[in-house]
Amino acid sequence: MRPSLARQAGIAALFVIAAVLGIVTGVVAAYSGDLPQVSALDEYSPGTITRIYASDNRLIGEFATQRRVMVKYDEIPAVLRQAILSAEDDGFESHFGIDFTRTFVRVLQNIVLRRSYGGSTLTQQLARKLFLKPDKSLERKVKEWMLAIQIEKRYTKHEIFTMYCNQMNLGHGAYGVEAASRLYFGKPIKGLTLEEAALIAGVVQSPSRQS
Repeated sequence: MRPSLARQAGIAALFVIAAVLGIVTGVVAAYSGDLPQVSALDEYSPGTITRIYASDNRLIGEFATQRRVMVKYDEIPAVLRQAILSAEDDGFESHFGIDFTRTFVRVLQNIVLRRSYGGSTLTQQLARKLFLKPDKSLERKVKEWMLAIQIEKRYTKHEIFTMYCNQMNLGHGAYGVEAASRLYFGKPIKGLTLEEAALIAGVVQSPSRQS
């Protein structure tokens, strides 16, 4: 009797797995056709500040729709890197673009505590900011997952983190960590203290309110 029950349970489990795989395959097929090409990031070059200088090299004007100063990975101090990863994605170095454990925990928190907790990884946030509309729909979330996986396959963790730090809105027209540091603290990121780095990392979650 027991072997028979075990066999039936095994067969049922196989059917469930097959059904789930079929659903996943169907969803991927439905949305993969119109996905943006992540290879466009090979030429990643977002808008930056245009500066006008006088003949004596004195700055007389700045023009930009997005106030941004580009930085390289090695120019981002460790204290700021650690602050951003701690606040936004502490599993960044180990996941493949999606952290299902983190997502599951956030869903439970949303249900039990009735508050909105974001479960997106840093790579998902980058994919959403660069390629997708900010609407809350299943289609957008599925595309976000697929793009995040593609980004992780094509680029290194350092490249992804650098694009993230240069892309994100940090309030009051400041985009990227360098522009935010100069706006809020009047100095480049290399001079940030631990407390200042933590404040910048905190602004990422809700720039319009936290700034």
